[in-house]
Amino acid sequence: MNVNIEKEISEEIKKFNGLLDYETAKMLVMEKKGLLSLPKISDAKGNVSLYAKILSIGKIRNAGSKKVLNIVIGDETGCCILALWEKNVEERNLNEGDSIKIINGYVRDGYYGKEINVGRWGKIKKVEKEIKVKKCNSNFLNLTGILNKKYATKVYINGDEEKFFSKIVIGEKEIILLNERIKDMQKFKEGDKISIKWAYSKNKKIFLNDFGKIEKNN
Repeated sequence: MNVNIEKEISEEIKKFNGLLDYETAKMLVMEKKGLLSLPKISDAKGNVSLYAKILSIGKIRNAGSKKVLNIVIGDETGCCILALWEKNVEERNLNEGDSIKIINGYVRDGYYGKEINVGRWGKIKKVEKEIKVKKCNSNFLNLTGILNKKYATKVYINGDEEKFFSKIVIGEKEIILLNERIKDMQKFKEGDKISIKWAYSKNKKIFLNDFGKIEKNN
């Protein structure tokens, strides 16, 4: 390989304090030079680096002894969850609508389907790049309709933690609201036309959690 490229690969590894392996660093250098295109979400597997657009940001939560932040991301091939761990959770400069570059993430089959995880060996950064997002064909759902029914909030115990849930009916569809989304529903009344964004389907039920949204539809 060209000596200059080898030097750039070494510099890329140093820049990430040795967290990148040779092949990942090589891929990033080749991509910068226009000699390689990064994969899209639909093709992502194993260890991966790619570009995506932030569509919705959840709330930092505990997962055992670690913290995790779930973000919905998309590109022209579809959508998935980006799960940030370790130091990446504290990345406060991220906003919905931002384009980001994911470096050295890893793909697994998560609770919501395909999930790209970025932990101690990976990194994310904002980029100036136009990314068009195709309609998601995953488990995510967007619904608009009349709020026909609101149910009372209930509590369940998960280990030492209290969690809350409630149910609403939009049209003929029943949606289960979790935690913060229950508070959002307090400003709506039966008969309102509302939109639900980033709900997800699991075991034939529809849920709306921390990265979901409820909006009034005029």
